[in-house]
Amino acid sequence: RHLALAKPLHVTTLLKLAAMESKVEAEVARMLAGSPQLGSAGVFGELTVGQVLRPGEVGPRCRPCDSLGDLADVLAASARTAVAVVDDGQLVGLVTENDVMRAFFEGASSETRLSVWLDSCKARASPSRLQRLVVPPSALLSDVAEKMVSNALAGDCTCHHAIVEGLLLTSPAGEKGFGVVSSQDLVRSLCHSDRWARSREAEVATSSLSVMDVMKKKDRIFTCPPSDTLQDAMEVLLVTQQNSVLVVNEESTRIFGFITPRDMVKALADGRDKNVTIGEWMRERAACVDRTITSDSNLDDVAAAMTSRKVDHLAVLRLGSKDVIGVVSSLDILLYTRARAPFLRSMPSWKGPTVAEVLAQSQSITVVGPRGGTFGQIADALASSNRTAAVIETVHQRCRATLLTENDIVRAYINGKGRDDLVEAWMPHVEPSFLQVLPSTPLMEAASLMLMSAEGHGKCHHLVVKDSTGAWHGIFSALDVARALDSLPTELDVVRTGVRNTTAGMVMKSIASPPRCKPTDTLRYALAIFGVSGQNAVIVEDDEKVYGLLTPRCAIEALRRAYPPGSTVAEWPRERKRAQGDPCEVQEGLRKVLSTTPLSEAEHIMAEHALHHLLVYDGPQGQLVGVLSSLDIARGIVSINCQSPFVSLGWLQQIVGPAALAQVNEDEANDKVGLKRCSNLGVDDPKASESARRRQRTE
Repeated sequence: RHLALAKPLHVTTLLKLAAMESKVEAEVARMLAGSPQLGSAGVFGELTVGQVLRPGEVGPRCRPCDSLGDLADVLAASARTAVAVVDDGQLVGLVTENDVMRAFFEGASSETRLSVWLDSCKARASPSRLQRLVVPPSALLSDVAEKMVSNALAGDCTCHHAIVEGLLLTSPAGEKGFGVVSSQDLVRSLCHSDRWARSREAEVATSSLSVMDVMKKKDRIFTCPPSDTLQDAMEVLLVTQQNSVLVVNEESTRIFGFITPRDMVKALADGRDKNVTIGEWMRERAACVDRTITSDSNLDDVAAAMTSRKVDHLAVLRLGSKDVIGVVSSLDILLYTRARAPFLRSMPSWKGPTVAEVLAQSQSITVVGPRGGTFGQIADALASSNRTAAVIETVHQRCRATLLTENDIVRAYINGKGRDDLVEAWMPHVEPSFLQVLPSTPLMEAASLMLMSAEGHGKCHHLVVKDSTGAWHGIFSALDVARALDSLPTELDVVRTGVRNTTAGMVMKSIASPPRCKPTDTLRYALAIFGVSGQNAVIVEDDEKVYGLLTPRCAIEALRRAYPPGSTVAEWPRERKRAQGDPCEVQEGLRKVLSTTPLSEAEHIMAEHALHHLLVYDGPQGQLVGVLSSLDIARGIVSINCQSPFVSLGWLQQIVGPAALAQVNEDEANDKVGLKRCSNLGVDDPKASESARRRQRTE
């Protein structure tokens, strides 16, 4: 008691003065933290699942032949958040309100059978994960809570539910079957009831802990304005894997309410169009159940409110006002009582398909050059397959195969090599330093490796895919990133990459960045710029206009046609026009995109026409403002978890919460004022620098 009163003193000083043992040290830390002491069983005591779920409370069940529309109706009518899918007494799946929301978002038909949905890659609980969710009726609620918390900390999408096997059903024969216990059921067990006695820990925790200890503060919750559609709200919920989104005005100064997956279930059950605005939909549902609680409430009040109103989320209002200061969910309570600390799951990063899956979608995975092959043979193979690198078999004992890229062909061409020259005689007899990845490497990780190599001016456009035995599986190029994005299987996968919210102008290299050459320069001189600049595109221009781009693909075509490297760049387009069916000439007109073009359209053009570079203009008849490469596409979609610029999901930064957004705006204003003031003095402004550092840490 005396130590608790000494809270202003440093804990370490107190411990040294009193010479306490480690057990007392833990007790002091617990007292100073203000958290209740919980026994091994925690706030749930010895309560079991079977004591909390009566036969009539196991919830509805569905059959595989039922439809998604049936599921939405069942969930909306029962106030449950998940149902078990049972076929002839056998458990075949678990479907949740998030499955309904995902189906609504993807545009799936309400007539889609649950068996089809469960077999798809879109289902929340995959068949392989199903058995991990099963518990018996005798399971302690504390163990179930531990399982839910562990799943939540691991980023498991099904962390709110567990399947109970062997529950007594309400049928006259007294059959046993499957039910679902949710985080809301566990919170219900914290309430007073004539069916069970609460543990002492539950009494202490629910009465002493405030809702403000558990809730997520408003600046940690993503937001949507009322003018957004239900589709927009679902996009935020699904991408962030958070189960609530605040509805705020455009200035983020007023909060109108919040939306959860439960609302999306009701919208689908009511037959609402997903393109209706949030404001219109909220006005229609103004008479719905109260989902607010005041900030002076304790966990006892929160649990009682969630139980009586049959809701999973409550908005926390500042005492004496209608200002929303946070949101609390049933899972937040479990996380606090089991993890002993407020917890907010970080937004999961999208990893994408593996490089092996991407390569398997290509008609020509790898170009293999035989022993004794010539440059002409390799150039023909690369041109016909639209690939940019080939595996070359060698007779060297140390290196049985090596990599020949389009940049190698550029160097060979400008050094005078022709169609009939042997590749192996020109290539070094040691394996070059290229990046290697396993076939199981995710797309985002592969793209990140390319970007980190590019920062060091290394060989960044190609990754050699090898398994643990050293066997070659293929060559993954920067263009394969665009191909992977163009063939994503679901709408949510596309949204997670951010390619629709990111434009070409946001990730392109500005017009000042790419190197230049003149039409009067020789092809040898122009192609040599690649090696000097470290870039794979050269703008051809003079004082009058921009003529186009030179890329390593031009060297492949020039070598194929035995075009002399001493000829001028201006003569090269005329030579290509004389060649019937030359793909380079056909593609020139496809290279132009606008700075406002979404990356989803740009990567589609690249993937469909095998183009590594696009010219970016500021308007249909405007000026050239930059060059967009396939490596820039990779930079645009790689997440911050892969150590690259967080570009594609920048739209989430703008909706990360009203308080956080206000801080960013304040920082930007301070930066502008500070820079303007210091530009006249020639010194750095510490306030502006600190705000910039704070914003960088936030990002």
